[in-house]
Amino acid sequence: MEIEIKATFDDKEKLKKSLKLIGAKEEKLKHQIDEYYNHPSRDTRKTNEYIRLRYKNGENTGIFALHKNIADGVNKEYEVSVGDIETFRQILKGLNFPLLGIIDKKRTNFKYKEFTISIDEVKDIGNFLEIETDGEESEITEKKAKCLKVLKELGLSEKNLCKKIWLCDIATGKIKYP
Repeated sequence: MEIEIKATFDDKEKLKKSLKLIGAKEEKLKHQIDEYYNHPSRDTRKTNEYIRLRYKNGENTGIFALHKNIADGVNKEYEVSVGDIETFRQILKGLNFPLLGIIDKKRTNFKYKEFTISIDEVKDIGNFLEIETDGEESEITEKKAKCLKVLKELGLSEKNLCKKIWLCDIATGKIKYP
């Protein structure tokens, strides 16, 4: 399972410089679109789950996911490939899964030791850093502490941490990060 922390930051170039200084290796920039859906008979925002359809901008294939939050920053993930995004949207619509909102982001991943570190530039919302590693449920405390250590190595404080992955304003349909 993935164990992660998410934080805000201001200066992308300074952060990229810090990543290079610690030896993180930059990977290719991706333009991802995440569509978040709700369940038709229960509000997933209250059950600590999220339903997401993710695809790269301009492509008609992607990944459909159900993530169940078991601790802050820790999700059990169930993902499946989707061969036709448009048809899959019609299936979700036909099953009455309402669209909560869309996250349009440019993501640059870095590899550093056991971590995947992502810089997300989220349209109309802001910049976010995600530090993620794999682990077992018994390792959550230890692995999150390691993620926090990397955050500090990058010159960011725990004050920058996001407490939740995202919030959705149901009235406007806008997704906001806390």
